[in-house]
This record gives sequence, structure tokens and C-alpha cells, in this order.
Amino acid sequence: MDVYFIQQIDNSRVIRVADPRRRREQQVYVGAVVMLFLLLFGYAWQRYAMVELGYKIEAARQQQAQLEQWNEGLELQRASLGSPERIYSLAQARLGMQNAQPGQVLALDIAPLAGASATRSAMLTTNP
Repeated sequence: MDVYFIQQIDNSRVIRVADPRRRREQQVYVGAVVMLFLLLFGYAWQRYAMVELGYKIEAARQQQAQLEQWNEGLELQRASLGSPERIYSLAQARLGMQNAQPGQVLALDIAPLAGASATRSAMLTTNP
């Protein structure tokens, strides 16, 4: 037969002595873990930023291609709308304009650097 005795131990008055070497080891370990985490986080953030910039560059290239294509269409449209033959035909068809008859066009002899008053007086004297 075994007999066991229960002994009440009160450790509330026991003060734990701090070990400076152990504390220093813990600080070094925590610092190393934090640095490792920061390095890994920085690497992951850099890779994410590179992928995101790659997508932005590709989107910008596609937009540039679309804008270049649109610009080419606008250049063709400008060329077709500004052609003298088209303007002449529209002037005749829609506005009823005709070629000038002889004697309808008056040539004015005005000095190229004359002031606005000289131009206005020349216009007033030549118009009937």
C-alpha cells in the first residue's frame, strides 16, 4: 500500500531572478525574426508591385495602339473632309455657289504692312 501526502506549497513570496544572458538571447531572437519577416514582406511587396506595373504597362500599350488606330482614322477623315473637290461639290450642291464670272473679282493693291485703316479704306473705295 502506497501512501501519498499532499503538501501545500506557497510560491507567492518567491522572486524570480532575471537572467541577463537569457534576456539578451530572447531579444536577439525576436529581432532576427522581425528582420526576417520584414525582408520576406519587402520581397513579396516588390514582386506584387512588379506584377501590377506589368499589367499597367500592358494596358497602356493596348490603349496606345487603340489611340493610334483612332488617330489614323481621324487623319483619313480629315483628309477626305478637307479635299478641295469635296468642298467645291458641296458648295455647288448645297449652297448653290457658282464659279466667279469675269469682272466679279477685283484685285486690290494694298501694301503688305499697311495698317488696318488703309485696308478698310481700300475696301470701301473698291466695293460699289
